[in-house]
Amino acid sequence: MPRHLPRPHVTTGKRGVAMAVLCGMLACTLLAATPGSAGVPHEPGDFGLLWLPDDAAPLVPTAVVITLYEAAGIDARGWPYAEQMTAAGITVLHMELEDTSFDGLGPAVVSDQSLPALARLTAVIDILAEDARFANAPIGILAFGSAGQVATLAAANLVYGNRIAAVALLYPGCVTLHAAVTTQGSGPRSPVLLMHGDADPANLPAECVGLAAELARTAQVHHVQYPGAGYSWDLAPFGPHEVSRLPWPGRPGERLRVTYWPQAAAHSAAEVAGFFATTLAPRRQ
Repeated sequence: MPRHLPRPHVTTGKRGVAMAVLCGMLACTLLAATPGSAGVPHEPGDFGLLWLPDDAAPLVPTAVVITLYEAAGIDARGWPYAEQMTAAGITVLHMELEDTSFDGLGPAVVSDQSLPALARLTAVIDILAEDARFANAPIGILAFGSAGQVATLAAANLVYGNRIAAVALLYPGCVTLHAAVTTQGSGPRSPVLLMHGDADPANLPAECVGLAAELARTAQVHHVQYPGAGYSWDLAPFGPHEVSRLPWPGRPGERLRVTYWPQAAAHSAAEVAGFFATTLAPRRQ
Protein backbone atom coordinates (compact mmCIF):
# COMPACT_ATOMS: atom_id res chain seq x y z
CA MET A 1 0.00 0.00 0.00
CA PRO A 2 1.15 3.58 -0.54
CA ARG A 3 2.94 5.22 2.35
CA HIS A 4 2.51 8.86 3.32
CA LEU A 5 5.73 10.35 4.67
CA PRO A 6 6.20 13.41 6.89
CA ARG A 7 7.46 16.56 5.24
CA PRO A 8 11.29 16.46 5.09
CA HIS A 9 13.71 19.36 5.33
CA VAL A 10 13.97 21.24 2.03
CA THR A 11 17.21 22.73 0.75
CA THR A 12 17.07 25.55 -1.77
CA GLY A 13 19.68 27.30 -3.87
CA LYS A 14 20.22 29.98 -6.50
CA ARG A 15 21.27 27.82 -9.44
CA GLY A 16 17.79 26.61 -10.40
CA VAL A 17 16.36 30.13 -10.35
CA ALA A 18 19.21 31.49 -12.42
CA MET A 19 18.89 28.72 -15.00
CA ALA A 20 15.14 29.17 -15.25
CA VAL A 21 15.48 32.93 -15.84
CA LEU A 22 18.35 32.54 -18.30
CA CYS A 23 16.63 29.85 -20.32
CA GLY A 24 13.38 31.74 -20.30
CA MET A 25 15.16 34.72 -21.87
CA LEU A 26 17.35 32.84 -24.36
CA ALA A 27 15.15 29.80 -25.14
CA CYS A 28 18.22 27.62 -24.39
CA THR A 29 18.18 25.61 -27.61
CA LEU A 30 20.00 22.34 -27.01
CA LEU A 31 22.28 20.59 -29.44
CA ALA A 32 20.37 18.27 -31.74
CA ALA A 33 23.05 15.64 -31.37
CA THR A 34 22.56 11.99 -32.11
CA PRO A 35 24.54 9.43 -30.13
CA GLY A 36 26.97 7.61 -32.36
CA SER A 37 27.13 10.26 -35.11
CA ALA A 38 30.13 9.46 -37.29
CA GLY A 39 33.25 11.42 -36.43
CA VAL A 40 31.54 13.46 -33.69
CA PRO A 41 32.75 12.93 -30.12
CA HIS A 42 29.98 13.40 -27.61
CA GLU A 43 29.80 14.49 -23.99
CA PRO A 44 26.81 14.16 -21.62
CA GLY A 45 26.03 17.87 -21.96
CA ASP A 46 25.43 17.42 -25.69
CA PHE A 47 22.07 15.83 -24.88
CA GLY A 48 20.72 18.14 -22.23
CA LEU A 49 21.68 20.35 -19.32
CA LEU A 50 24.42 19.05 -17.02
CA TRP A 51 24.45 20.25 -13.40
CA LEU A 52 27.49 19.36 -11.31
CA PRO A 53 27.54 19.56 -7.50
CA ASP A 54 29.17 22.79 -6.33
CA ASP A 55 31.78 20.87 -4.34
CA ALA A 56 32.45 18.11 -6.88
CA ALA A 57 36.06 16.99 -6.61
CA PRO A 58 37.94 16.94 -9.92
CA LEU A 59 38.59 13.47 -11.36
CA VAL A 60 36.54 11.79 -8.62
CA PRO A 61 33.57 9.93 -10.15
CA THR A 62 30.28 11.18 -8.76
CA ALA A 63 26.86 9.55 -8.87
CA VAL A 64 24.65 10.94 -11.62
CA VAL A 65 20.88 11.08 -12.07
CA ILE A 66 19.52 11.33 -15.61
CA THR A 67 16.27 13.29 -15.58
CA LEU A 68 13.83 12.46 -18.38
CA TYR A 69 10.90 14.56 -19.59
CA GLU A 70 7.95 13.99 -21.90
CA ALA A 71 8.15 14.61 -25.65
CA ALA A 72 7.89 18.41 -25.26
CA GLY A 73 11.37 18.39 -23.72
CA ILE A 74 13.11 19.86 -20.69
CA ASP A 75 11.21 22.36 -18.56
CA ALA A 76 11.81 24.12 -15.24
CA ARG A 77 9.87 21.44 -13.37
CA GLY A 78 13.16 19.62 -12.84
CA TRP A 79 15.02 22.54 -11.24
CA PRO A 80 13.92 21.93 -7.61
CA TYR A 81 14.79 18.24 -7.89
CA ALA A 82 18.22 19.06 -9.30
CA GLU A 83 18.82 21.65 -6.59
CA GLN A 84 18.19 19.02 -3.94
CA MET A 85 20.28 16.34 -5.63
CA THR A 86 23.31 18.51 -6.37
CA ALA A 87 23.19 19.66 -2.74
CA ALA A 88 23.50 15.97 -1.86
CA GLY A 89 26.60 15.63 -4.05
CA ILE A 90 24.85 14.06 -7.04
CA THR A 91 25.31 15.24 -10.62
CA VAL A 92 22.11 15.77 -12.64
CA LEU A 93 21.75 15.49 -16.42
CA HIS A 94 18.45 16.95 -17.66
CA MET A 95 18.19 14.90 -20.84
CA GLU A 96 16.30 15.36 -24.09
CA LEU A 97 14.77 12.08 -25.26
CA GLU A 98 14.12 13.64 -28.66
CA ASP A 99 15.72 16.42 -30.72
CA THR A 100 13.89 19.51 -29.45
CA SER A 101 14.57 22.92 -28.01
CA PHE A 102 14.50 23.62 -24.29
CA ASP A 103 11.09 25.27 -24.41
CA GLY A 104 9.54 22.64 -26.68
CA LEU A 105 9.15 25.07 -29.59
CA GLY A 106 11.93 23.62 -31.73
CA PRO A 107 11.68 20.62 -34.05
CA ALA A 108 10.51 17.51 -32.32
CA VAL A 109 9.14 14.17 -33.39
CA VAL A 110 6.06 13.56 -31.29
CA SER A 111 5.70 9.81 -31.03
CA ASP A 112 4.55 7.23 -28.54
CA GLN A 113 7.25 4.83 -29.71
CA SER A 114 9.72 4.19 -26.93
CA LEU A 115 12.46 2.34 -28.84
CA PRO A 116 14.22 5.41 -30.35
CA ALA A 117 14.15 7.19 -26.98
CA LEU A 118 15.42 4.03 -25.28
CA ALA A 119 18.31 3.81 -27.74
CA ARG A 120 19.16 7.45 -27.09
CA LEU A 121 19.11 6.91 -23.32
CA THR A 122 21.30 3.81 -23.40
CA ALA A 123 23.77 5.56 -25.70
CA VAL A 124 24.04 8.42 -23.19
CA ILE A 125 24.65 5.88 -20.42
CA ASP A 126 27.55 4.57 -22.52
CA ILE A 127 28.88 8.11 -22.88
CA LEU A 128 28.73 8.59 -19.11
CA ALA A 129 30.75 5.40 -18.66
CA GLU A 130 33.52 6.86 -20.82
CA ASP A 131 33.61 10.18 -18.96
CA ALA A 132 36.18 10.25 -16.13
CA ARG A 133 33.80 12.28 -13.99
CA PHE A 134 31.21 9.50 -13.94
CA ALA A 135 33.00 6.27 -14.91
CA ASN A 136 32.02 3.38 -12.62
CA ALA A 137 29.76 5.71 -10.61
CA PRO A 138 26.16 4.68 -9.87
CA ILE A 139 23.46 5.99 -12.21
CA GLY A 140 19.88 6.84 -11.31
CA ILE A 141 16.97 7.83 -13.53
CA LEU A 142 14.23 10.32 -12.63
CA ALA A 143 11.35 10.25 -15.10
CA PHE A 144 8.39 12.60 -15.37
CA GLY A 145 5.12 11.38 -16.88
CA SER A 146 5.27 9.15 -19.94
CA ALA A 147 9.09 9.18 -19.86
CA GLY A 148 8.66 6.62 -17.09
CA GLN A 149 8.18 3.91 -19.70
CA VAL A 150 11.60 4.58 -21.22
CA ALA A 151 13.20 4.65 -17.77
CA THR A 152 11.57 1.38 -16.76
CA LEU A 153 12.50 -0.41 -19.99
CA ALA A 154 16.11 0.73 -19.62
CA ALA A 155 16.24 -0.50 -16.02
CA ALA A 156 14.78 -3.85 -17.11
CA ASN A 157 17.33 -4.25 -19.92
CA LEU A 158 19.67 -7.20 -19.34
CA VAL A 159 22.75 -5.10 -20.16
CA TYR A 160 21.91 -1.61 -18.93
CA GLY A 161 19.77 -2.64 -15.98
CA ASN A 162 22.90 -3.62 -14.06
CA ARG A 163 24.28 -0.10 -14.55
CA ILE A 164 21.14 1.67 -13.30
CA ALA A 165 21.12 1.71 -9.52
CA ALA A 166 17.74 3.39 -8.88
CA VAL A 167 14.66 4.69 -10.71
CA ALA A 168 12.13 7.33 -9.64
CA LEU A 169 8.84 7.39 -11.55
CA LEU A 170 6.63 10.45 -11.09
CA TYR A 171 3.00 10.09 -12.27
CA PRO A 172 4.07 7.74 -15.12
CA GLY A 173 0.62 6.66 -16.33
CA CYS A 174 0.30 3.58 -14.16
CA VAL A 175 -2.05 1.47 -16.25
CA THR A 176 -0.05 1.99 -19.46
CA LEU A 177 3.28 1.34 -17.75
CA HIS A 178 1.87 -1.75 -16.06
CA ALA A 179 0.91 -3.13 -19.48
CA ALA A 180 4.36 -2.31 -20.88
CA VAL A 181 6.16 -4.11 -18.04
CA THR A 182 3.87 -7.11 -18.41
CA THR A 183 4.51 -7.23 -22.16
CA GLN A 184 8.24 -6.89 -21.61
CA GLY A 185 8.15 -9.92 -19.37
CA SER A 186 10.77 -8.52 -17.01
CA GLY A 187 11.07 -5.53 -14.71
CA PRO A 188 13.80 -3.41 -13.18
CA ARG A 189 15.97 -5.02 -10.52
CA SER A 190 17.12 -1.81 -8.85
CA PRO A 191 15.01 0.09 -6.25
CA VAL A 192 12.03 2.02 -7.64
CA LEU A 193 10.30 5.09 -6.21
CA LEU A 194 6.75 5.44 -7.56
CA MET A 195 5.02 8.76 -6.82
CA HIS A 196 1.61 10.08 -7.88
CA GLY A 197 -1.39 11.98 -6.61
CA ASP A 198 -4.73 10.38 -5.75
CA ALA A 199 -6.63 13.05 -7.73
CA ASP A 200 -4.80 12.28 -10.98
CA PRO A 201 -6.99 10.75 -13.72
CA ALA A 202 -3.92 9.35 -15.48
CA ASN A 203 -2.67 7.61 -12.32
CA LEU A 204 -5.67 6.24 -10.49
CA PRO A 205 -4.78 4.83 -7.05
CA ALA A 206 -5.93 1.27 -7.81
CA GLU A 207 -4.01 1.23 -11.08
CA CYS A 208 -0.84 2.45 -9.35
CA VAL A 209 -1.19 -0.19 -6.64
CA GLY A 210 -1.31 -2.75 -9.45
CA LEU A 211 1.80 -1.27 -11.07
CA ALA A 212 3.66 -1.25 -7.76
CA ALA A 213 2.80 -4.91 -7.23
CA GLU A 214 4.06 -5.78 -10.71
CA LEU A 215 7.33 -3.88 -10.21
CA ALA A 216 7.76 -5.54 -6.80
CA ARG A 217 8.17 -8.89 -8.55
CA THR A 218 11.74 -7.90 -9.44
CA ALA A 219 12.59 -4.78 -7.43
CA GLN A 220 12.16 -3.08 -4.09
CA VAL A 221 9.37 -0.52 -4.55
CA HIS A 222 8.66 2.61 -2.49
CA HIS A 223 5.12 3.75 -3.33
CA VAL A 224 4.20 7.31 -2.31
CA GLN A 225 0.74 8.77 -2.92
CA TYR A 226 -0.05 12.46 -2.35
CA PRO A 227 -3.64 13.06 -1.18
CA GLY A 228 -5.32 15.71 -3.30
CA ALA A 229 -2.53 16.03 -5.88
CA GLY A 230 -3.30 15.87 -9.58
CA TYR A 231 -1.09 15.25 -12.57
CA SER A 232 2.28 17.04 -12.54
CA TRP A 233 1.71 18.98 -9.33
CA ASP A 234 5.31 20.21 -9.64
CA LEU A 235 5.01 22.19 -12.90
CA ALA A 236 4.78 25.87 -12.02
CA PRO A 237 2.98 28.17 -14.50
CA PHE A 238 4.94 30.97 -16.16
CA GLY A 239 2.26 33.52 -15.30
CA PRO A 240 -0.68 33.83 -12.88
CA HIS A 241 -3.24 33.14 -15.61
CA GLU A 242 -1.45 30.38 -17.50
CA VAL A 243 -3.16 26.99 -17.67
CA SER A 244 -0.63 24.25 -18.40
CA ARG A 245 -1.49 21.01 -20.15
CA LEU A 246 0.79 18.04 -20.65
CA PRO A 247 0.51 14.87 -22.77
CA TRP A 248 -1.64 12.17 -21.20
CA PRO A 249 0.57 9.06 -20.77
CA GLY A 250 -0.67 6.27 -23.00
CA ARG A 251 -3.20 8.44 -24.85
CA PRO A 252 -1.55 10.02 -27.89
CA GLY A 253 -3.06 13.39 -28.77
CA GLU A 254 -4.78 13.87 -25.40
CA ARG A 255 -3.60 16.33 -22.75
CA LEU A 256 -4.11 16.74 -19.02
CA ARG A 257 -4.72 19.96 -17.16
CA VAL A 258 -1.97 20.68 -14.65
CA THR A 259 -2.63 22.27 -11.25
CA TYR A 260 0.53 23.46 -9.53
CA TRP A 261 0.83 22.70 -5.80
CA PRO A 262 3.96 24.40 -4.38
CA GLN A 263 3.95 22.53 -1.06
CA ALA A 264 3.68 19.14 -2.72
CA ALA A 265 6.37 20.15 -5.23
CA ALA A 266 8.81 21.04 -2.44
CA HIS A 267 7.97 17.83 -0.63
CA SER A 268 8.45 15.61 -3.68
CA ALA A 269 11.76 17.26 -4.59
CA ALA A 270 13.11 16.46 -1.14
CA GLU A 271 11.63 12.95 -1.26
CA VAL A 272 13.28 12.19 -4.60
CA ALA A 273 16.63 13.61 -3.52
CA GLY A 274 16.56 11.56 -0.34
CA PHE A 275 15.74 8.42 -2.30
CA PHE A 276 18.69 8.88 -4.66
CA ALA A 277 21.07 9.96 -1.90
CA THR A 278 20.29 6.69 -0.13
CA THR A 279 20.19 4.29 -3.08
CA LEU A 280 23.13 5.72 -5.04
CA ALA A 281 25.17 6.27 -1.89
CA PRO A 282 27.92 8.37 -3.53
CA ARG A 283 31.23 7.77 -1.86
CA ARG A 284 33.11 11.04 -1.70
CA GLN A 285 36.72 11.18 -0.54
